[in-house]
Parts: sequence; C-alpha cells; structure tokens
Amino acid sequence: MVDEEGFGISDYKGNKLNNRLVCFNATLTTSSGLWLGDRPLDFALPILLLQLIVIFLAARLSHAVLSPIGLPQPLSHVIAGLLIGPSGLSHSRKIQRTLFPKESWVHLDHISLLAFILFIFIVAVKIDLSQIRKSGRKSVAIAQIGTALPFITIFIAVLFHPTIQTNEIVRNYIVHFAGRWALTSNIVISSILAEFNLLTTKLGRLAMSSSLLADFYCVIISATYLFVTTMVHQSVALGLTFILSCCGFVAAMWLFARPVALWIIRRTPEGSPMDEALFLVILLMAIGSSIAGELIGQSITFGPLLLGVIIPGGPPLGTAVVDRLERLVSTLFLPVFLVIAGLRSNLYEVSGTMWLPMSYLIAISVVAKFIGVIASCLYCKMSFRDGFVLALILNSRGIIEINTFNSLEDFNETKVLFTYKKYNFGQELSAELYAVNIVGIVAVGGISAMLLRAFYCPTSLMPAHRRRTVQACAGAVELRVLTCVHCEDHVPPLLTLTDALSPTSSSPLCIYLLHLSPLVGRSNTILAPYKKKQRSRRSFRSVSGVSSSLAAAAAAASNSTAKAPTLSDRIVNSFVSLERQYPTGLFTIQPFIGVSPYATMHDDICSLAADKMCDLILLPFHRRIDADIPLESVNPAVRSFNTNVLLYTPCSVAILVNCSLSAPPISALSSPHAHRVALFFLGGPDDREALAITARMAENPCIDLYILRLLLPSEIRGKEGKEEEVDDEAIEEFRLRTREVETVEYREEEVKEGAETVRLMREMSERCGLLIVGRAEGRVTPFTAGLEMWSEYPELGVIGDILASKDFGGNASVMVVQQSSKVEGGGGAMRRMASRQSSKTESVTKTEGVEI
Repeated sequence: MVDEEGFGISDYKGNKLNNRLVCFNATLTTSSGLWLGDRPLDFALPILLLQLIVIFLAARLSHAVLSPIGLPQPLSHVIAGLLIGPSGLSHSRKIQRTLFPKESWVHLDHISLLAFILFIFIVAVKIDLSQIRKSGRKSVAIAQIGTALPFITIFIAVLFHPTIQTNEIVRNYIVHFAGRWALTSNIVISSILAEFNLLTTKLGRLAMSSSLLADFYCVIISATYLFVTTMVHQSVALGLTFILSCCGFVAAMWLFARPVALWIIRRTPEGSPMDEALFLVILLMAIGSSIAGELIGQSITFGPLLLGVIIPGGPPLGTAVVDRLERLVSTLFLPVFLVIAGLRSNLYEVSGTMWLPMSYLIAISVVAKFIGVIASCLYCKMSFRDGFVLALILNSRGIIEINTFNSLEDFNETKVLFTYKKYNFGQELSAELYAVNIVGIVAVGGISAMLLRAFYCPTSLMPAHRRRTVQACAGAVELRVLTCVHCEDHVPPLLTLTDALSPTSSSPLCIYLLHLSPLVGRSNTILAPYKKKQRSRRSFRSVSGVSSSLAAAAAAASNSTAKAPTLSDRIVNSFVSLERQYPTGLFTIQPFIGVSPYATMHDDICSLAADKMCDLILLPFHRRIDADIPLESVNPAVRSFNTNVLLYTPCSVAILVNCSLSAPPISALSSPHAHRVALFFLGGPDDREALAITARMAENPCIDLYILRLLLPSEIRGKEGKEEEVDDEAIEEFRLRTREVETVEYREEEVKEGAETVRLMREMSERCGLLIVGRAEGRVTPFTAGLEMWSEYPELGVIGDILASKDFGGNASVMVVQQSSKVEGGGGAMRRMASRQSSKTESVTKTEGVEI
C-alpha cells in the first residue's frame, strides 16, 4: 500500500509498521541531457550533486555568520539544515520536490552514515583509555554525580508532570531521553575544547577526564541494560548470545586487528610517512569492522569505535590516520551528516502539547546537571566559578547527541533494532519528538558555548607580585630556567647556552626541560614529568654536537637488541650528560613532556613556569641561520607559539636564534671565537635583564665577555630621567661585581643614529660567537632610528632582528631577552604588542572576559 507521496507503510522486511518505504527507479542514475528530453534533476547523480552544493554552501555561510557569536561549528551546520529544510526554505512543496525529493534521501543517508563511521574511527584513534586509570578524585566525583543526578531528576520530574504521564509516546521514550541528556560525550567535549583552544587549560583537562569516565560508566550500564532486557523479554539463551557475541567480537579485534596495527607501526620508520598500502589496510579494517558490528546486531559505529580504541594513538599510525582523514571527513562528509539532522526536522509539525513537556524535561536535565557538577566541584574544594564554567563545558551538545536521535528516528523510518516475534525493544521516535530534541541540542549547546566563550577566556597572565626575573634573583639564590625543546636540532645550542649560565655553589642552576610536541592523533593533552624509568644509560644517546640522524644511528648500533630510544629519550639524555659534568647539587635537570596544540601550547609553558617559580624561559627561534645555506623555515606554528609566550609569560623570556647547530657546550669549545659573548646595552628593562644574564656568564672562566654600552653624544643628551638612572645603577653594579674578572671587557660608545649602531654591532659580531641584546619592543630611540622599517620579526625587537638577519653578515648566534612585562618598570611594551598581535595571529587567546 502506497500513499499519495509514493511511500509505503511497511519496513524493509515487510513488517507492518508505521515505517516508510521509498520507491524509485534504481536505473535512473545519469541523465542524457535536456536536448534529449530528460530532466536532469529526476536522476540520482545530478540531484545528489546539487544537494551537496546546496548543503556545503549553506553550512559554510551559516558557520561564517554564527561563529563570531561563539556557536560551535557542528551546531551551525544543524541550523543550516533547519534553514534549508522543511522548517525553512523547503517548507514550500515545490522547492522540496525540486531540491530534496524523498526518493533522493537514501543517497544522502548513505553519505552521512559513511561520514559518521569515519568520524567515529578518527576520534576513537585519538582516545587514550589510560586516562580512565589515571582519573583523580575530582574526575570520579564529577562523572558520577554530574551524570546520575540529571538522570534521576528526569524520572522524578515525570512523576510530578501529569501531561507527560498521559502522553504514551513521551513516556515510552523517557529512558532514551534521560540517558542521552544526562550524559555528555567525551567526543563532543574534545571538539568544543579544541575549537575554543581550551584543551590545555586546567578545567579543559578536568572536563576531558570526567567525560571519558562518564562514557566508560555509560558503556557498562548500557550493556547490562540490554542484556537484562533481552533476558526478561526473550530468553536467557538470547541474552547470553548477545553478550558472548560482543565479547567475542572484542576478543577478535584484540587478537587480530591490534597485531596488524602493531606490525604496521614496526614497518614504518620513525619520522617517515606511512606507506599508502599500509594506510589502505587500516582504512579497510575500519570499514570491515563496521560490517562485522552490523552482523552481530550492533550499530555500524561499534566496530570502528572499538578498532580505533585498540590501535595505538599518536605517531606513526594514529598521526597518519588523523592527518589523512580528518580534514577530508570534517570538511567534506561531516557537514552532510549534520545538515541532514536539520533537514529531517519539521518544526511546523510540532504541536504545543509536545513542545511544553519536552522543553520542561530538557530544562530540568540541564539545571540538574549544573547542580550536580557545581556540587561535585564544591565538594572537591574548587571555587564556585570553576564549577560553573565546568558545568557549561559538560552541558555542551553536538554530533553524538544528534546521532543518537537520528538512530531513534531511524527506528521509525527504516527498521527497528532487536525486533523479534512479538517484542520491540527500540522505542519509535515520532517526528515531533525528533524535531524538539534537535532544537534542544542546538539551544542548550549553543547557549553553553556562547556563555563559555564569554566567561572563560583564560590567559597565562599572572599577578604582578608573582612575576620573576633573573635580575631579581641575583645573589645566593638558585636560578630556575624553563628550557623548551621541539626537536633534536634545538638541543646543541640550548646546551651551549645552559652551560654558559655557570652554576655555582652559591647560586646553583635548575633546568626544567620541557620537550614539546604538537597534539596529533590524540584528543588528550599531556603535561607530565618525564618517566624516570626511561632514563636508562643503555637506551640513551646524547645529541650534543651531532645531528639527529647520527644520534639515532649511534643508538641503534650500540644497542641493537634493546628497544630503540624515543625522541624524548635522546633529548633528555643530552641534558643529563651535561648534568653529570657538574658536582652534585650545582646543576639539576627535571624533564617534562608536553603534548598540546600549538595554538594553546603557551598555556602549558606559562603554567609550568609559574608553578615551578622559574626566573627565565629559554625558547628556540622558529628559524635557523647557517653560514652556507639560506635561511630556512622550520615551522611557522612555532613562531606563533613564541609570540604567545612573550605575551603571557609570568617571568623573563630569552629567544635563541642559532647559527651553528653542531656546536658542543661552550666549556668544550676550541674555536677562538665561539666562547666569546657580547652584550649590546642600549638601556631599558629588557637590556638590564640581559645584563643580569650576562653577569652569570662572567663567572665562567672559559667565556670572554664584551659589554658595549651605546650612549647619545653629550651635546644632545638631555637630563637623565628615571630610566637612565636605573640603567646607570645596573651598569655600576655589574662593573663592581666583575672588577676583578679579567675576561670581562666594558666600553662605551657614543652613537647618533641607527647606521652607527649597526656598524659597531657588525664589528663586534665578527669577534664573538653569541650576541645578547634586549628586545626593547615598542621603544623608539635614536640608536634604532631608521631600522624599524627593516624589521621582519617583531618578537626579536629591532636590534635582535637586525643581528639575526642573513643580510647582517655575521656568523654569531643571537639571544634576545625580554623582562617580565608586569615587573615594575618591566619592558616589552606588551600591551601594545597584544593589541597588534591579536589581529595577526589566530592562535593568540583573547584576554577579554573573566579570568578563572
């Protein structure tokens, strides 16, 4: 039996249900053209291509309009579907029959389901289940109370609402509703935090941990519920069959799929791209696991989810999967899945009797989740503000909730899961309920995201009294330095500089070594101490003075039977080798590992520097200089990272522009110029900080220091102000401290313009291996007159940029120093830079709003 629109009322098995069977001519794929009398839009391929064009344009336009107000991308795509669907443009029957005829939906559904399968596989690869074992008391409390309270509250609210009790459709659907609105998916949370650059924040990490734990609880409870329901309504044998089939599938994946993944990893050399054939094997395994999941009665995403979880994340396999699939899926396929959710929703068909009870239950669940999360945070001694922001994060809604209601709606339009002879365990979801829930997802998720963006804009700015500098720790105080390393090429120059800082018994040196890696192939960021059990002498090879390839070859040759050392192993071992050259207590290394997106990597740096009360942060420049080859870029994202650290640092920062990557530590050099260091002192807080660092180097007998102070001619020099007086005091203190050091040479030169400054610096650079200068960003002086227009890298300042330029002609490395901007009289002109850089660099987090 077929209605007037051409749809039957039988399901695909012929069961007489309130389902629709789409009837169309399967042979009408491509058209012969208008000239032969065909209507191209009556054929499957032309109408599919037109639909994809409309969907992509609507999704892009909607996101461009709604993203400035803080609406997440998935929800803006759903709104695009509402606008072009039956609730908007397609409410006209003529437009609906032209653009989105019912017989064409089967093709869109296939594309959207394929998109969701690949999306689930990608995000599953990123999931780190070890975080469940590492969950702390806060995560457990938030996951349990924040999920259980809204679930229970929804059932209590139903008892006190007479309209819901008399509505059989809502009453039958309440278990699915409560389960979905009480839970927040880890996948949704990770996408929201990544979009808002909050993955590295304290609350972001807590939200990721608690949501992953809540998902784990949900899996166990759902499996138990299905098992018990099957036993009650069918038989114990059928229930056992369901459980055993799932367990067998998991065991098969672990015994066969994981060894294949490990074999692929072994076949891929470190640092090399994965072979296309091996990647194809993984992709076919993901699609095949989806089919296998369907065969045992699970959803099409069960197999890809399980496969993604059991294969190792990160490089090389996890990184290859994410790099090759994520952009394709997120930009091409996933908008189809999200827009279709809006296309399925017809708000004109929703009656008032359905809006009110469902809105009531959604509001109850949101309020209950807020109360549960905030109460958990207060119980764990967190502030109310942190609890409120965390509740906003955990009330985020997105693609997983949409898929849940799509699945329930599919029970009504395509098939019913677990349909046996007389029992149906999957409740049908009416079009009204579906539309209300989709609108609820958009409303709750959108409002939560917009409030989150408005009330939680964390920066790494610290109170002024907590800011630390090298100048302030002069004397018998331990100097704490946070050294950041991205790759092995950064190690030799940083070792050189570290060794030059001259730890003494009265002023020891503590290096917090942080190996930084971009977050690729994972969803959880990492900031943790390097595991001491890995610090084995047998598995390490120093990279000091050798290239990364030679270091790896030496490690493999020396210990072919042992497990190959990782990049972190080799980096840490290089600094440990330097540590062993000093007596115990003078030089200490404390290594850390940091994995996060470049856009928020500065949060890890600044928080670690504040927690460890560091006085100085050492950063490698994002480009290298070599005498024989042109200037080459390493990674533009590192430049944005350096800029963000300069903006939000809680202490002084030094950027090292290296010239000779193979240089060993200064104390071991035999070159006549490589152990000579020059400081150009122009005045100002940044130059005084550079002078304080240079003063420590003066204690190293292997280093010859040259201090060149530039002064204006006496005839044009005005009355000294406060800044000049402070400069004089710093210079006088330095000369007094080094008056008996024969390796220190101090002289003053009068300079009228920038050309004379460059001439003096070029003369000095020919004699030295390291040039030190203050950043002095934003300061305008006669010393730099006419040089500003040639500045290419503002993060180095005018003088630093000139010294690091290939056109300068020198072969010396350059260190540019910026004093903490919040110290009284501190330099950097950071407020001006912040206003300028925020418009240039997308990765800089805005500072408006409330700090938590």
